[in-house]
This record gives sequence, C-alpha cells and structure tokens, in this order.
Amino acid sequence: MENPKDQKNNSGFSSYLKAIRTAGTLFGSGIQLAASVVIMFFIGKWLDEQFNTAPWLMVISIVFGVGAGMYNFIKIVNKLDEKRANDKQR
Repeated sequence: MENPKDQKNNSGFSSYLKAIRTAGTLFGSGIQLAASVVIMFFIGKWLDEQFNTAPWLMVISIVFGVGAGMYNFIKIVNKLDEKRANDKQR
C-alpha cells in the first residue's frame, strides 16, 4: 500500500506538469497570433507594391491576419477549457 504523503506529492507534481503544458500551449498560440499578423503585414505590403494600392491591401491583410490569428487562439483556448472541464468531472 502506498503512503498517502507520496500520493499527494505525485498529484502536486502532476498538476504542475499540466499547468506547464497548458501555459506552453497558450504561449505558442500567442506566438502564432503575432506571426500571422506579421506575415500578413509583409504579404499586404508586397501586394501594395505590385499593384500600387498603398496602403489598402496591407490594411486588409493585417485585418485578415488578426482575424485568423484570433480565431485560432480562441479555438485553442476553448479546446483547453473543454479538456479541463472533462478532467474535473473524472
């Protein structure tokens, strides 16, 4: 039979690892959000140079990058929240 004190330590360590894993996922999705905005900025800037439409295509592409990045970020946060709710039910 295991010592209850050992179970508590393992549980604490396990919850620490879950928190680190969740934080890593959230930080990664934040970086994806920033990267999508930056990439769309450069694509829009390049398109403006090609079609001489400055700054309209750049602005449109930045808005699209923010929208796509936010959609992805919210989708990841919702998935993590569902996973946390399922873990609490067990």
